[in-house]
Amino acid sequence: MQNNNSNKNLKQAAIENVLIWMLLFIGFIGIFFLIIDYATIVRIQDKMNELGDYAANRIANDGAIMDLTAEFNNRKVAAIQTFNANDVNTTIICSDVADGLYQVRFNIVTTNNSYKFYNNPLSSSKVVFNNVYINDANVANDSDSIECNLQITLVN
Repeated sequence: MQNNNSNKNLKQAAIENVLIWMLLFIGFIGIFFLIIDYATIVRIQDKMNELGDYAANRIANDGAIMDLTAEFNNRKVAAIQTFNANDVNTTIICSDVADGLYQVRFNIVTTNNSYKFYNNPLSSSKVVFNNVYINDANVANDSDSIECNLQITLVN
């Protein structure tokens, strides 16, 4: 009789042990995918900052709005949509070109606000003064500004 109860307790302990290991495995897998998605979001944010910085500098140096579609497609990551010059959703919308002393503010915002575990929009804003007047003491006081906006879609 003693041996029968002992075997029953061992079977219950083995089942509990398997369940605990399954829960630990599922938990580690969940944390693993969460870390991968978070790293992807950080990489997208970093790439958005790079694109904004690049575009703001190009516009500040040239003084005119230009088609940056090819340059953006060469610099983007896979999680960002392909830019198309004919697509209204990927067009850079800028205010009028300023004369003389000006600053360029380039804003990028995501339109797809759910990327796996993250449900908020990502945004980036870069401000660059035109390089012609970079040493002028009155840069902050009497500058015009060119404001550009770009909406991008994340590919899930």
